[in-house]
Amino acid sequence: MSRTRIPVSSSSARLWLKASPKGKRSGFTVLSDGAGGRVTVAVLPKPWSETGQSVYEYVHVPGSTTHVTTFETGVVAINSSVNALGSLAMSLADISAVNSDLLTIGDASAHLVDTVSTLGDPFGHLVDLMLLAERGSLTDRPLNFEGTFVPSLLRLLAHERLLRTVEDLIFRARPRYVEQTELLGIPRGRLDAKSLLLSINTGFPQVESTFDELSTDTPILQIVASALRVVASDRLPPKISELRPRLQSRAIQLLRHLSTVTLIDRERALLLAEAIWVGPFDQIWKPAIDAAVPVLQEWAVSPEGGSENTEAVAMQISTEKFWEQCLELALRSAFGLVAVSSDGNAGNGVSVPAPWDMARASSDPPSEPRTGSFPDFMFRARHRTIVADAKYKLGIGSAPGSSDGYQLFAYSHLATLNGTSSDLAVLLYPARQGEPNRHTELKRLRDFSYPLWLVRLPFPRTSDIRNQQRWNLYIANLANQLRIFADEWCSNRHDITEQ
Repeated sequence: MSRTRIPVSSSSARLWLKASPKGKRSGFTVLSDGAGGRVTVAVLPKPWSETGQSVYEYVHVPGSTTHVTTFETGVVAINSSVNALGSLAMSLADISAVNSDLLTIGDASAHLVDTVSTLGDPFGHLVDLMLLAERGSLTDRPLNFEGTFVPSLLRLLAHERLLRTVEDLIFRARPRYVEQTELLGIPRGRLDAKSLLLSINTGFPQVESTFDELSTDTPILQIVASALRVVASDRLPPKISELRPRLQSRAIQLLRHLSTVTLIDRERALLLAEAIWVGPFDQIWKPAIDAAVPVLQEWAVSPEGGSENTEAVAMQISTEKFWEQCLELALRSAFGLVAVSSDGNAGNGVSVPAPWDMARASSDPPSEPRTGSFPDFMFRARHRTIVADAKYKLGIGSAPGSSDGYQLFAYSHLATLNGTSSDLAVLLYPARQGEPNRHTELKRLRDFSYPLWLVRLPFPRTSDIRNQQRWNLYIANLANQLRIFADEWCSNRHDITEQ
């Protein structure tokens, strides 16, 4: 990718786009240019960016497809004809009615832009977004996607995930010994007793034999071939399939390499995939099995709003909610019982009364008006009660933002867990890729007796979500880091600590 710096005052017509203006949504959308072309925009989680936000300009030729990739809160400029930009703006207005938090019209607030002359391909990032939502689920169902055409778009991504995985492995397929049972004129292996007696008594020249045969027709490759056949024969809406036109031809090409593998029906392949044990010599194929399952399941997530008949093509993921779920998994692993509050409902044993109450006579019964606002987590560590809040924000300095500071100030006075007041508060932020884990201690004014810790923890990298083993390792490492930090939170030291 080549980039050159040019001033914003260039005479070229531009449409400025602001990705995830609230900084809490990742996703994907498709804008029509009115000339048969389109601009796709992939919005990625901001912690995946290794540097601060840059402003990029993409040159779009009307009638063609331009892929734009940016991060939450990022700004991009689309350089094209006036008519095409008008159509893109109208398409964005239609999509914003359903996905207003994903992409909006921006302004020329940056003085310089980086011109991107080589168009990127967002589908690897989109597969990562799909995996991110799968890993983030704390229930039996995937994390909700929102938007129109979501089931079809997720189906497309499931196909892409399978093809990319198999393409990396197809030439590493090796024959394995497979148990076979056949009627043989020259017996080998284990002979069936009944068949042997029948052959002796009747003179039938064949005996049923069970033996090991070196073959590529293994259960693993049967599962993969069955899933590839589903991709090759699947029919997606044209609006979706045109985003990735070569999927079916790629699946057919891979099936040709597996021509010696028995094609079993989809239902049988799914049952086999869910029950199969992958041995140590076949572990490289575990990602392929994981990718084949959603294809064989015909898995899709229903949209929360909108109609499949609309022209809008968009999906979005709440990355703020995903970060909370990562922390919940790690906190439960590190400290056991954790009271989790969500959707305005207090966690088990959590109480936060309102800071002010109506004046009452001394004879009136006591009351505890509730605020409706609760900390994300409350838990016990080393006999200390801790109140913690997840914040999906980057670039936090030596003090929290004003709203976060006042919120934790109120919790420090009011929040209780099973009737016990908290001993300290923690704000849990994601760190940008490449940044170290660290925490900073502050003291509550005016008594300086109550600590607040600002904690930066690793956000999952793309490699952490590619398979279940890496995801489990990420959660384990996050839990271990929380335990290490908690030892300092709960110590009697009063100085400021950074690691």
